[in-house]
Amino acid sequence: MGIFDRFTGNSEESEALLRQIQELSQNNEVLAESYSALARATLEFDDKGWSPLNQLSDNGIKLEDVKSISKQARRQTASNPVLKRGAMLRASYVFGRGFKMAQAGNQLAPRFQKVIDDPVNQQVLFSESASKKNERALFTDGNFFVRYDKRNRRFSRVPLEEIAGWATDPDDPELIRYYLREYQVREPVTDPYNSYLAETKKVWYPLDYVENPVSRINDIPVDRNSVIIDTKSNDETGALWGIPDALPALPWSWAYSEYLKDGSKMLKALSSIAWQVKSKTAKGGANISSKLVSNKDVAQTAVTGADIDIAAMPRNNSIDLSTGRPLAAMAATAMEVSVDALLSGPGEIGGGGAPILDQSTLNAAYARQGSWEDFFIRVLRVMGVPEPSVTFNNIIVDPAYRNIQSLSQAWMTGLFNADVMQSAYAEQLGIEAPGQIPS
Repeated sequence: MGIFDRFTGNSEESEALLRQIQELSQNNEVLAESYSALARATLEFDDKGWSPLNQLSDNGIKLEDVKSISKQARRQTASNPVLKRGAMLRASYVFGRGFKMAQAGNQLAPRFQKVIDDPVNQQVLFSESASKKNERALFTDGNFFVRYDKRNRRFSRVPLEEIAGWATDPDDPELIRYYLREYQVREPVTDPYNSYLAETKKVWYPLDYVENPVSRINDIPVDRNSVIIDTKSNDETGALWGIPDALPALPWSWAYSEYLKDGSKMLKALSSIAWQVKSKTAKGGANISSKLVSNKDVAQTAVTGADIDIAAMPRNNSIDLSTGRPLAAMAATAMEVSVDALLSGPGEIGGGGAPILDQSTLNAAYARQGSWEDFFIRVLRVMGVPEPSVTFNNIIVDPAYRNIQSLSQAWMTGLFNADVMQSAYAEQLGIEAPGQIPS
């Protein structure tokens, strides 16, 4: 029996087939709408005029391009929850457990520790909040600069927008030796309005590895009492500037946010329609409409005629917002974090579920820690620390009871002094003042 015979021979079977065809058609329309919204969200990024951000020349990224990307990345990171979450995750993975600094394998001398403990230097470099802020600067700027004043032994950040030029080594065009800083100096004016005068100042700073810096470059003075220490992310061979970590994630984060906005609008539109009334005559439709409007109580019955049919609109997953997850996955891939962590899924380290800090994310965090280790070793050398070393604490730590067991076994080897073991035990047990070591 053919399809036509099945439709004409059995009315119940034909009605069931028609209902299945109608459901499949509706599902196809919803799927098409979901993917069309996904495509529109991706293309809208270019419509906003941001397409040049992803179009870099073969000769590497230019300083003006970095500044342009930085402005957009900072704005989007502050307003887009996906980018904000990604920047927070990266900073937490890299600096969440802290790091240690030493000289020749021992603690820093008091004169060096005094520089580190300086409140200004803590706010700029050495506190946990400052370290995470500097990591987010690499996320949005791709380049981080700090100035060290030898006279007062203090550090200060140099914003990317104040970098106006550079001078490279004559024999190595990839090696920058001086940075030109252009900034405004505000001088207060004594008047009832507390106004001020702004003066634009230009000055060259040598890098920390430059020996015997010159006094002037192009009639602009070189500040010999200060040095610049820099670090870059995603810089390529032959390129002078780093590329922000947020750059490849910008279009996908934007597309995912727009997709969720479109889906929310669609859900709100569908929620405003509760019933579908079918009537063969206009008069019948008007009658049932008046009855439904006047019915104010819950769980009442609508009495209709033979030519009127009332059906409830479907509610179960009529719009599936999870179909936009591939967009979030692309953003997570670009930021080198887990998509589950990016979407605030359960099971982060320290939570109650399974860990979602996978090996690839760990490797990315270890690589960034290596870059910061090199940076802080340069910082310590500028301060005059002999044989400096920087070591980051483990990102993943065992429970306290397992660490206590490991410490007990280490003590039994006889390779560690009592003061070292006491400090390690006190850290695990949360004892701030363990006191003198027993004899």
